[in-house]
Amino acid sequence: MRNTTNMKINRRSRVYILLVISLAVSFGTYIVTSYKKQNDELLRVTLNSFESGRGWGYEIFVDNKIFIRQETIPSLPGEKPFLTKENALKTGNAVMQKLLKGERPSLSFEEVTALGVVPGSSE
Repeated sequence: MRNTTNMKINRRSRVYILLVISLAVSFGTYIVTSYKKQNDELLRVTLNSFESGRGWGYEIFVDNKIFIRQETIPSLPGEKPFLTKENALKTGNAVMQKLLKGERPSLSFEEVTALGVVPGSSE
């Protein structure tokens, strides 16, 4: 198996990820599973979207336990939900990639804005 802590996403992988996201959104479900190595043990990391009464959110599971449940757009003042499932998944994927790299799984306002998920921002 591949050691994902040193995983780098090349152009082909980015195209593949975008294709998977597009297909998943069109089929109405989306789950991404990756693995993170910790102390010679592989951990299963899964991203899933959910619909809330106000919009969309995402959950990141580590070994089938909720690690992060995000119902609002991070780094924004107030509590603004994701307007679309795609935006929730896009943000969740960015957080999951940081987690897999061993980085702090949080996003700054600038990172969230660059993803194009902030209402009124351009992608």
